[in-house]
Amino acid sequence: MNLIESLSAEVENASRSMILLPAGSLEQHGTEAPLGCDGIIAGALCREAGLLTSTPVLPTLYYGYSLCHSSFPGTFTLSEKTYSKLLVEIINEAARNKFNRILILSGHGGNRKGAERAISETQGTISSHYLGYWQLPGVQEKENLLFRKSGYHVTASEVSLVWYLLSGSIPGVFTGTYPPAVKNISEISPEQWKDVYPDGGVGTDLSDASVSKGKILFEFITDSLIETIRRLE
Repeated sequence: MNLIESLSAEVENASRSMILLPAGSLEQHGTEAPLGCDGIIAGALCREAGLLTSTPVLPTLYYGYSLCHSSFPGTFTLSEKTYSKLLVEIINEAARNKFNRILILSGHGGNRKGAERAISETQGTISSHYLGYWQLPGVQEKENLLFRKSGYHVTASEVSLVWYLLSGSIPGVFTGTYPPAVKNISEISPEQWKDVYPDGGVGTDLSDASVSKGKILFEFITDSLIETIRRLE
């Protein structure tokens, strides 16, 4: 059940043991994927798993912490403090709506610190969990089987997933290999990122990306998410 499409009475009558919050970002993903790539993937995974487990799903939170990409047009980033406060409010609202658990499934690695802070601040209110979809059981191993060099940003795996979800409508124009990650990449400024990685991506061999691999990976991650939902419940 997607809350954004549901009636109040439907929520009242639904099982409220858990609710899913897909989280992403609005940031550059080179020429291969749209700005909303991370949220598109997380949202689709939550909706599919939610449907198959009768778990309510919140609207996708497309704004995240993406400071390092803010020199690229179209990137919208919240501060880490604001992001954390926003999640605190959402977690508290989930508790007020009598949900016992919330699982935040993120498609963007930069959301982790803010999410963990929010979970820490709401301890005792509701059972809260945060995972990047690539952290679900077996997913990293599956990616390693499908892709020789998935990469650090604009990865072959996320590109394949979003191509599949968008029916291949974002074909991309860069199909080579992005430069490798520099030391302490998480600490470089937005200006340095754009200077070192003018095409946006990092450490990816995009010759491995394909719609067919995206389909295989999406179905695998969905199954892993379903197992995780059942385990947490």
